[in-house]
Amino acid sequence: TKCMKEAVMFQVKLIQHKDILESDLKEVISLKSKQWCFGFDEQKEWIEKNLKSTDLHVILKMNDMDVAYLNLIDINLYVNGIQKKGFGIGNVCAVERGRGYGFKLMSEVNEILCNLDRIGFLFCKKPLVKYYRSLGWFELNENQFKITCSKIYAMVFNVQDQQNLKIDYYGAVF
Repeated sequence: TKCMKEAVMFQVKLIQHKDILESDLKEVISLKSKQWCFGFDEQKEWIEKNLKSTDLHVILKMNDMDVAYLNLIDINLYVNGIQKKGFGIGNVCAVERGRGYGFKLMSEVNEILCNLDRIGFLFCKKPLVKYYRSLGWFELNENQFKITCSKIYAMVFNVQDQQNLKIDYYGAVF
């Protein structure tokens, strides 16, 4: 007999924050709770306080099961002095580490960024720089970005001329 592997079906669910239903919000909070130890009410309050109506919730489903989440924060960046639309990547999490769910989700988000012609911008800790670099993200050196926070690593995706790049961002750190 032949061993047959079950086909894995991934689907990305995009929800604009202004359109999120209570059931979707519960899905989001359930996914985030796998990564961060905050109660339901704390998570809900944080989401309501920090996300704008134009921000997006991105849920990765595998065979109809929620396996990863992030949000895309609708931002304006200044790239070499010119204002550009971007999405800040925040709250990247998965139901289980090491299974490739986060990688798959970020790959899908990279495609979304390209299709919408948006710049991706994220902040991360040093141990995650290599991970995001493997997904095609470019690490900015401290002379290439100006934000109101220190000891943070900033990375971008979907930008041209990375060597002569200068990013200014004046919004919240997501």
